[in-house]
Amino acid sequence: MSIEARNLERVVATMVFYVAVVAIGVQPSPACAAEAPGSVDAGHEAFEQGRYTWYDAERDTLRPLTLPPTPATRKPLEFDGEFLRYLAWGILTVTLVALVAFIVYTVRNRTRRQVDPKKAAAPAHRAAVESLPFMTDRSRGDLLGEARRHYQEGNYSEAIIYLFSYQLVELDRFAMIRLAKGKTNRQYLRELGKSPPLRPPLELTMTAFEDVFFGRRALDRAGFEACWSQLPLFEQLVSRGGT
Repeated sequence: MSIEARNLERVVATMVFYVAVVAIGVQPSPACAAEAPGSVDAGHEAFEQGRYTWYDAERDTLRPLTLPPTPATRKPLEFDGEFLRYLAWGILTVTLVALVAFIVYTVRNRTRRQVDPKKAAAPAHRAAVESLPFMTDRSRGDLLGEARRHYQEGNYSEAIIYLFSYQLVELDRFAMIRLAKGKTNRQYLRELGKSPPLRPPLELTMTAFEDVFFGRRALDRAGFEACWSQLPLFEQLVSRGGT
């Protein structure tokens, strides 16, 4: 083996030795270095000729390697007693608000269900009333209530107009007739052909109404009460679909 080959072998052996020393973080003891003086000298020569950040040629020693700082880990959330107290109060507040909203919603719905539909005309019923020409200058709200009020006050002619209007609107609401401007009372009677039991009570009120509205005749109490007494039967038949 030539001298250059032997020197190269020594350099490689020395490099392996120092790499192992760096890996375990210790330096070779003098005793280990004395065991192979030739190899150490050859290694020194090789290191002096090269540039190694981990070797100090002037002091013939290893330089400490500076590792990049590790990124700071995010500090875990800490839930102290004050945070938990605020959290509990927040949950309690939301629960109370939801409970109050639920109670208000329930009370309002229950109140709406208790309202008599006869005492509050729906928008569709108001539109039906508007198709009645004789209701132009009269109240279009509680038709049955107005009929009862005029009856109690002795205004029987006015009471029969509201009673007849109420019956027509109820028949329209249950789709037994179709209220429309230009239709006559006789047409409404013909539309009740599929509900014969409803014809007599409606025709009785219609006759009294026409005597008052078209004939300009005053209606007495007996005449109005004859029509008013048929109201329970009329409402019963309407609720059952006219049968």
